[in-house]
Amino acid sequence: MSVLDTILEKRFFTPWRQGRSGDPASLWPDSSLELYVTAACNQNCEYCYLVRQKELYPREAMKPEIIKKNMKNFLDWCLKEGFSFHQVDLFSGEIWHSPFGWEILDILLSYIRRGLRIETVMIPTNASFVLSDRAIAEMANRIEDYGAAGCRLQLSGSIDGGLSDGITRRGNESRLTDEKNTDDFYDRFFSFWRRFGFVFHPMVSAENVKYWRENFQWWDERCREYGYDSFRDIMMLEVRNDNWTDESIEDYKSFLGFLIDKLLDERCSGDVKKLVNHLFLTDIFNPGSSGYINFGLAKADAFQGCTVSDMFTVRLGDLAIPPCHRTAYDELLYGRFRVEDGKITGIEEHNPQIASRILLQDSILCSPGCDCCPYNFFCLRGCYGSQREAGKDPFMPIESVCRLFRGKIDFLIDKYRELGVWEALEKVSPANARYEEIGEILEAVKHIREARA
Repeated sequence: MSVLDTILEKRFFTPWRQGRSGDPASLWPDSSLELYVTAACNQNCEYCYLVRQKELYPREAMKPEIIKKNMKNFLDWCLKEGFSFHQVDLFSGEIWHSPFGWEILDILLSYIRRGLRIETVMIPTNASFVLSDRAIAEMANRIEDYGAAGCRLQLSGSIDGGLSDGITRRGNESRLTDEKNTDDFYDRFFSFWRRFGFVFHPMVSAENVKYWRENFQWWDERCREYGYDSFRDIMMLEVRNDNWTDESIEDYKSFLGFLIDKLLDERCSGDVKKLVNHLFLTDIFNPGSSGYINFGLAKADAFQGCTVSDMFTVRLGDLAIPPCHRTAYDELLYGRFRVEDGKITGIEEHNPQIASRILLQDSILCSPGCDCCPYNFFCLRGCYGSQREAGKDPFMPIESVCRLFRGKIDFLIDKYRELGVWEALEKVSPANARYEEIGEILEAVKHIREARA
């Protein structure tokens, strides 16, 4: 057994064979699968790596027939191995408005019906399929079919919002950019999302951050109209590309201040104790329990602040195994599945050192500068793919992204000090379930303030 086989066996394959066990030490809940379908897309988003980095998916591997054949070979192997998945992500450009996308869903569903155990299938999508009545019906039918087979098919709305989509997201098709279709698109989008209880993950980038205060107001109005909670159901992700300037960082801090003030005034009636409860104690806005809250301060994980450490990615066009879809460069591939006579017979080892670094080692202690940075308790850290693109080294932090997170954390520490949040947390009872964690947060805040003094 090769080094890569050993790493992947212990980190993913053994937990998948064990399945849901109830053992708190089991890696199964944190071991997901991502099928990287294709880079083809009907939009040209300015910050998107699929648009800017053609190396991530070889053009010759993007033929639908090859992708479908390889998908079946891989799923046959999963069935043979007896794997059980907590979650499978279908990552691609945008294909869910097309017969090819529907075929991909049908192939996966056929294996679930044959006994492949999957609890949830997750698809990030720009939702352009809602512009077609037929595509809406095709997707709705498959959501129901998956449910009948015991698997939740869940979509995550990758739209930035009414005031940002036209700036950083541009369609390749006229129907995606025609203003007369805009209102119709959003009405269809929110109606479909509400029907199935899906939520949203817009991106906050250096390109669009200056518009986000007004953009969030747009989201808030739409969420109220369709029965969503704009603070709970919108996960605003920072784009960690190497283009954050002093101006865009200041714009972001201004936006964060706006969010906090809005939450305090509208949800907490100006009561700081309620704000503390929302952000740090027991409520649904607790960053540790309801997704990533960009204005929260939660303890960073020992692994990278994304899915690269707990998701096994397969690029279907050539059965390559990259660390993630953003790092699918030749020199970073862990390996590739070996196929003989139409069946997977093993894995060709390419770069086990990268696999060891990402899957087995502490991301904070093993990243240059992060190990001794006073902000490392809270910092989300950079993106390996973006770092490779900026400096040819996936593990070397990007200085502009470091400035972004330092500026953000400094701002939040000062903002919460002015509001009396830290003072309130110091009075939390030892009987509170999060008392020890609160103590760690307060100590980290003290450490940062001393370091910058």
